[in-house]
Order: sequence, then structure tokens, then C-alpha cells
Amino acid sequence: MQRLSAEQQQQNGSTTEQTTHEHNPNVVPDHRGNLHITVKKTKPILGIAIEGGANTKHPLPRIINIHENGAAFEAGGLEVGQLILEVDGNKVEGLHHQEVARLIAECFANREKADITFLVVEAKKSNLEPKPTALIFLEA
Repeated sequence: MQRLSAEQQQQNGSTTEQTTHEHNPNVVPDHRGNLHITVKKTKPILGIAIEGGANTKHPLPRIINIHENGAAFEAGGLEVGQLILEVDGNKVEGLHHQEVARLIAECFANREKADITFLVVEAKKSNLEPKPTALIFLEA
């Protein structure tokens, strides 16, 4: 199961409060239209898949799947199609795909912090077909 963006939910004719950021305390919009999303490390896996990076045709990494058994799904806020701008305050622009995947994995694995934060932006009219290029499943 994957969490769909609000735009995809509207296209499918379904919306739920759980998947919209208006009612989620883990999601804080900023003045630029970006979303600061906090994911508590409550599960052994983060459970997101990404594609893209500086060495690909998608220079910014994009979320392509959210696994229902992961911390990201439980926290809400992260959605398929969002572009990742920062992870725990680290900018990802200019990083290769593997570097972004490693950064996310290392931030999630860092047990000194109880959560991981993402700065994301909605992708405009992006191709949302899943292409599993980096699944991030970490055991605690």
C-alpha cells in the first residue's frame, strides 16, 4: 500500500483527514510552500522508496513509494510524488542518488535523535509511476 498525494486522492475521488497535512501536527508549511515533516522513529524501518538525484534525469530525489509498515506511513505527511529538499537539515541538491539514499538511511539509523525531519515540496505534474531504485528498510 502506498500513501497518495492529496492531488492523487482528489483525482481518485477519495480524501481522508489522516493523509492531509492540514490536520497533521508532524507537518509544518513554510512561507515558500515547502513542508517540514517530522517522522518519529517508532518502527524498525523508515519505509520510503526514492528515485532521482544529481546523476539521474530527476535532479532532486522524489518519493515513489511509502511502505505501510514503516515509520513514514505511520507518521503521515510524506506522500508519493514529493521532492525531497533536505533531510535533518542537510540539503540534498547536487547529491547523487546513492548519496541521498545513504544520508536518509544514516539519519534514520542515528539513535541519538528520536525523529528524522524532511523538507519537501510537491512535485508539479510529475510522472508518478513507481520505479524502485532505492528501498530504505533498516532494522533497529
